[in-house]
Amino acid sequence: MHWWSQQACDAAAEAQAADPSPGNLMAAAQVQALVSMAEALHRIAAVLEARDEPEGVLPMSARPR
Repeated sequence: MHWWSQQACDAAAEAQAADPSPGNLMAAAQVQALVSMAEALHRIAAVLEARDEPEGVLPMSARPR
């Protein structure tokens, strides 16, 4: 799990715990769905990036920062 997805999940859980109203429960579920979609898009982008890299060149995710 990426730091941004963990942050979103933590914030949704805190909001849900502070006010377990139906609106907050729905918002927390929406956050979870958006995080899942973002993680899937991130994986797709990594695959596409790796596919487009010439051989012998490290993908961006493996390069030192």
